[in-house]
Amino acid sequence: MTIGFRPGTQRLAAVPHSDFPVWCVVLGTAVMVVSLWLLGAGGMSAKLLLLGFWAVVLAGYGRRVSVSPGGLGAIFLLVGMIMLVALGNGVLIEKLRLIGNLLMLPVGLVAGLMFGRDCLRIMVPALVIYLPLASAFYLTHEGLRLNQPFLFLGLFALCSVAERRAGRWIGGGAAIAVLMSQTRIAVLAMMVNAVGLLRLSRAKTWLVGAIVFAGFAGIAWQALPRLLMTHDSGRLFFWRQFADMWMAASDGQKWLGFGAGSVEQILSGYTSFASFGALHNDHFRILFETGILGAGLWLSGWGTMVWLVRKSRLSVCLLISVAITMITDNALNYGHYLICVGMAAGMASNRDRAHG
Repeated sequence: MTIGFRPGTQRLAAVPHSDFPVWCVVLGTAVMVVSLWLLGAGGMSAKLLLLGFWAVVLAGYGRRVSVSPGGLGAIFLLVGMIMLVALGNGVLIEKLRLIGNLLMLPVGLVAGLMFGRDCLRIMVPALVIYLPLASAFYLTHEGLRLNQPFLFLGLFALCSVAERRAGRWIGGGAAIAVLMSQTRIAVLAMMVNAVGLLRLSRAKTWLVGAIVFAGFAGIAWQALPRLLMTHDSGRLFFWRQFADMWMAASDGQKWLGFGAGSVEQILSGYTSFASFGALHNDHFRILFETGILGAGLWLSGWGTMVWLVRKSRLSVCLLISVAITMITDNALNYGHYLICVGMAAGMASNRDRAHG
């Protein structure tokens, strides 16, 4: 495949290569299933296997890739962010963890651009095998909730670019699972993803959409009460605490951050940390741990990715949906979700460019 620069434009020109051989698809699916099962061991080993596999595959085809000026700019921003984390404060393991998290979405995007449908042939079967076995309802004071919302959300994103009927059925099942999780930010992200699938210029779309939305709101009111509740689960308290710490920091800490892993280290001093878990705001976390310089690179990186796929409304919606989940959750830690959405955005960009 070639990711090249066309004269007079500043866009990626993607031409997918031939399909993966069967043995590669089988091996890749097996590796992805193992990486999913390793999530129960804490996530680090799962992410290493996930990222390592796709990094090896990308490296194997790297000689076939030429990079446009926009793509080169994205690479420079990513390298700059990695260097800032690597040279900043924090212990080595936390630096490696944050760098790995930062790589997931870009690696998925490049894989989607390079390999197209081959990504679906590996990732969708792995998720279809794993999720029915690992998913379960658990009882909370807000009712029953289904776990694994972001893995189902990643599966929904992949099915958004599936052309076969089976993919649409799987995507519908994933959508129902996301709703049953009653994770509001995941449901909102799925709705943003769905906007990219709609033909908004048609009056029929608006009419049917209004009816479906009204029906969904009625069902949610009766069966999914948590989706309509308003509470912050303690987030606002911790956000204020960290905002006060950042405002009182030295100039050096404001510009370069407190270092990778500092958020979890500080949170561990709170008695409610075990139930709260993390900061639940990845954008603020990047500012806190990498400073103003890191936040600038972070926002520039997002802008560059959106610019590179701007010709595809679905790709843009997919990237925006991820950014939304990062406002009130820890999506940066969800490697499989990020890589799935990145792949879907890359595939959608290829498809819409070919048709446009």
